Amino acid sequence: MDLLSKKVLTINLNKKSYEVANFNDLHKYVGGVGLGLKLLHVHEEKDPLILSIGPLNGFFPFASKTSIVLNDEGVVEDLYMGGSLSTRMTFTGLDAIVFLGGLETPTVVSITNSSVEFNLELEQIHSLGLPGKRSTIEAAGEKVMLDKEFTSEGYILENKMKNKNMAGLVITGTEAYTPAHFSKYQEAYKTVLARSNDLTLGASNKPSCSGCPLGCEKSRYGEIGGNVLVHSLVACQFAEKVYADINTTFSCLNTLGYNYTHEDLENLPKLIEETLKAIG
Repeated sequence: MDLLSKKVLTINLNKKSYEVANFNDLHKYVGGVGLGLKLLHVHEEKDPLILSIGPLNGFFPFASKTSIVLNDEGVVEDLYMGGSLSTRMTFTGLDAIVFLGGLETPTVVSITNSSVEFNLELEQIHSLGLPGKRSTIEAAGEKVMLDKEFTSEGYILENKMKNKNMAGLVITGTEAYTPAHFSKYQEAYKTVLARSNDLTLGASNKPSCSGCPLGCEKSRYGEIGGNVLVHSLVACQFAEKVYADINTTFSCLNTLGYNYTHEDLENLPKLIEETLKAIG
């Protein structure tokens, strides 16, 4: 895992081709919605659909969402899906996946780490990837469903995937990463987990997102919009009191080996605002 750049998988659906590259200049966008909006700006003429995660996904409690950024008929939308997707993306070693253009016929896109396959046999979607290490998104029905349990707000993602002929998406991650300062990481993890009372939603018996023990009433339905620092990490909006705390976030990033400063985190909302203004 390169902590000084962002690793992006860009998939050209028209050509059924892909490339992976590291970008040092994207480091300052942290991840999630910040990274997604910047990539939207870079590729805005090619109708991008962008999935991105943050540096805390897969490592800390309540950092459980995946950011989805797209342009919906001239309106920039940021959605957040729960479930296991963010953790699977973490284990691919990727910070973001960008889908450009569209496919000629309904197709399942299967990603394993940094490689991509295109499968026309829609009924075989659950045979793709590796069991226990994959997330499966089905888009053939009325609602997009992640692992048959989780979905997104509204029909924004559904419409975009339909327009791109993406009938499904399977993401498998098998890579591993050990935090730079493991003992401090364990302490920070326990500190964050102990702040579950700061969440603005209580526990339930619903399916739980990865990295969250609550299984709250809202876990299945995802989020739309919200605090840009929290959603650049990409944490749950109900954990805003935890991750909007710059000191807590800085401590978590530091234990993983990231070199972000307090100023970087404080300046991020302004950077995102400038990026939004630049998007045509």
